[in-house]
Amino acid sequence: MLTKWRANQKIAIILFVFSVGYLIMSFQIPNFSIPRPIDSDLFPKVLGFLMAFLSIVLFFEKDKGEEESLLDDSEDMGEQPEETKEVSYWKKPQTQIVVTLLILIVYVSLFELAGFVLSTLGLLFFLTLYYGYRRHVVNAVVSVVVSFGFYLLMTKGLGVYLPAGWLPL
Repeated sequence: MLTKWRANQKIAIILFVFSVGYLIMSFQIPNFSIPRPIDSDLFPKVLGFLMAFLSIVLFFEKDKGEEESLLDDSEDMGEQPEETKEVSYWKKPQTQIVVTLLILIVYVSLFELAGFVLSTLGLLFFLTLYYGYRRHVVNAVVSVVVSFGFYLLMTKGLGVYLPAGWLPL
């Protein structure tokens, strides 16, 4: 029996309850009278089931700190000095949240003007760069492929209008 709930388990329970409520609402979406293979309720249902499944996976996932402490306890039962690392200002969680919000505001501001592809490409590239991914060529290639891939999927595959902006798409 569990004596102490881990943070992952608490979050997983909240997400699971939210996904059940989301699924209940998605099953109330009315079907169109014209039969078609993919109806308007398919995506919300898939999203709800996926969220429920991932919350179950999160519930049973072990924390990194817990695994490391188990390894430390099994290796040496003596006291170990704690190492304190100085975290830079840009790596603090509060700063990262503010920087991410500012980058998202710039993304939304440029969405119509620059278009979906260029603004999404910039968002992906700069956020991955900011969070520490240093392989710039791989980062650029992935950003371009994901941006163009989602643009083509949404416009050609699903018929959703996305602004082309400065690109002649």
